[in-house]
Amino acid sequence: MNINFLTQPTVAEEKNNTVDTVFVNRFVNGMMRIPTEIRLRFKTINNTPAVTVTLTYKSRIKETLTTIANGELISAIIAAMGSQLKPIQEFQTNGNHAVEDTSENFELEMFEAFIRSQHQLKLEDDFISPYGDRFLHAIFTIGFHHDVHFYLKRNEHIEELLNEALKA
Repeated sequence: MNINFLTQPTVAEEKNNTVDTVFVNRFVNGMMRIPTEIRLRFKTINNTPAVTVTLTYKSRIKETLTTIANGELISAIIAAMGSQLKPIQEFQTNGNHAVEDTSENFELEMFEAFIRSQHQLKLEDDFISPYGDRFLHAIFTIGFHHDVHFYLKRNEHIEELLNEALKA
């Protein structure tokens, strides 16, 4: 018996540099269901900025969505996490879906932007890899249970950024 399941294409399978419209549609529909928790993570996939959003609903069902991203989409997602749905709805209907940016460490770039923002920062216990590497677990709160999570390998640059944030 051969069964084919309809699945969202993975970011690695996407050859063109455009935002996945399935991601946008599912994210907008998910926001309309009023999730109880939203987690946003930034990634770099094939030197292209990307996002992963996990939506958790009242029934404890989780939906995880990933796509390559541009600044317009990221701004719209963050606005939606702050209960402003108009930007993501506008992006859905007539936003620029082209992704022209490249980055080798997009998560670090976004962490630097968030560390200078007004969003509340919460530091969790470090994640320690099986190889002994320590990773900072930082959470920025956008709204109630609407968080941006960062896992960054600790180094001098990360420590300097944290010291700046703690002094502010």
